[in-house]
Amino acid sequence: MKSSVEAYIAALKEFGRTQLNLRFDGSFSRISTDEFSCNWVYACKPDSLASVFDTPRPFEFYADEAAGRNRYHQLMDDGLDAYFYHAEAHGGGNCPITRDLLKASRARIGYVVLHEAWHTTCRIGKYHLPYPLEESTGRVVGLFGAIAYARSIDDTVLIREAINQEKAWQLFADFINSAWDELTTLYAANPGPEVIASCKETLKKRAAQLQNILPASWEKGELAQPINNAFIARYHDYTLYYPQARAHLLAQNSSLTAAMTAFADSQNLLWHQK
Repeated sequence: MKSSVEAYIAALKEFGRTQLNLRFDGSFSRISTDEFSCNWVYACKPDSLASVFDTPRPFEFYADEAAGRNRYHQLMDDGLDAYFYHAEAHGGGNCPITRDLLKASRARIGYVVLHEAWHTTCRIGKYHLPYPLEESTGRVVGLFGAIAYARSIDDTVLIREAINQEKAWQLFADFINSAWDELTTLYAANPGPEVIASCKETLKKRAAQLQNILPASWEKGELAQPINNAFIARYHDYTLYYPQARAHLLAQNSSLTAAMTAFADSQNLLWHQK
């Protein structure tokens, strides 16, 4: 017999499949509470937002949490700005229902399940979106998809939580995009270590101020992480196009499926109006 969380995830998948035309390719079909987890490690030099990894994407992935954390500490000991991210899922047909997903809030589960389905949909549909575009539009799909699902079942508590979740991400994205622009300008001037340290301290204070005003959400907790180059660089891939993608959705009278059609076209002029 399915648990309430399993049933909730199954209902989310059915909504995503039938109402949003998302593909799941077998993801979130089984529970894996011990042998699998999702962990990413990011690293940058102290005076750069560029990844130090010579990989197609700016991270190293670890299915073993301890291995990922060890790698993070190694990079920090080497004097790099590093960031360790432990998540509830990854985008792919073989991703199970992890122990972390089982423990997440309903709004967060809604976002994760639908966001990761966007990755699978992009892969199966051969959309070939640039990485920041796929992640940013995937945020819109997951966050507004969670709101749409809550409304479809007329759950007033979940509707409120899902709306607050999107609001928290919107403010978080504004912070990340602003920090990226400020650090990019700063590093282009080739500043000294003291200037860089002062700028990062200011960003840390701004993150704390934002954390205080955010509604209860995953984003609120994330702002307690060390605010360094790796943290900003990791999230910039998720926030770069978020304001445009969000505005486009709302201009479509909140028709998420119509907006997703535009998102799937990487040559759309929408993405070049920055």
